[in-house]
Amino acid sequence: MRKAPLFVLFLSFWSASLLAQEDQPSPLLTSRDSILLTVEDGKKYIHHPIKPKHTLFSIARYYNVGLEELFEFNTGFRNDPTLRIGDRVKIPIPNKAIKRYKSSSFKASENTGIYYVVQQGDNLYQISKRYFEMPVDSIAKRNRLKNNSIRPGQRLLMGWMGTEGFHADWRPVRPVTESDVLKTQYNEGKKSKKEISAQGVCFWPKDSKEKGSLYALHRDARIGSIIQVNNPMGNRTVYAKVIGRIPEGYERNIEVVLSPEAARKLGARDPRFFVKTKYLK
Repeated sequence: MRKAPLFVLFLSFWSASLLAQEDQPSPLLTSRDSILLTVEDGKKYIHHPIKPKHTLFSIARYYNVGLEELFEFNTGFRNDPTLRIGDRVKIPIPNKAIKRYKSSSFKASENTGIYYVVQQGDNLYQISKRYFEMPVDSIAKRNRLKNNSIRPGQRLLMGWMGTEGFHADWRPVRPVTESDVLKTQYNEGKKSKKEISAQGVCFWPKDSKEKGSLYALHRDARIGSIIQVNNPMGNRTVYAKVIGRIPEGYERNIEVVLSPEAARKLGARDPRFFVKTKYLK
């Protein structure tokens, strides 16, 4: 009988551990800490500093994010989940978690500062108005700026966040995608079927404008079943439905043919690239 992959066991242990914990996460930060924040493609991310006794479990719990989402923004953890003191973990921060001003009930001992890290090309107006919807004068005064000049790498105090962590209702519900549905079906099938692993070249019609469905052609996987395809470059995974066999004429090293949508989700750039596959038999 094939043993469950270490990562699957790790996920199972993680889920069980979270369920066993209390509803309120333990504070991982204090008022003496400071949180760095960056903005990428209009989305805000904080960079949590790793301290002794911090784990992926406690960080995910503290910020109310799933392990898969944590790995999505910190891809190196998929291969090596070791946390090293001084490193930082990238985490999306909801706007509701940012306290832009001190209210009458604000307690300094229960909050930690959020500092925006100035990037090349930034200006104070862009940071204040576009990113945080705050007056430029407020940010300049808060940071004791003599003028509006800023430089890359400079840290600007933009607000605060509570040391209690993030509440679940601060995060938007992520829509269920076709890939989510296929992944669920695949994991259900593993309970009663044998998982087959392989690797080889993936081909996809790069010039096609087709969008939408996630499907695949394969030589051995049962038609109508689901195949898992992983691109080691970037460590992205997609689940696709097998709708037919790879036609004659394709080289034998072609392991799978993917739909344009499935290939794009893997971050494919070339019409042929190396992949690892799994399917159920």
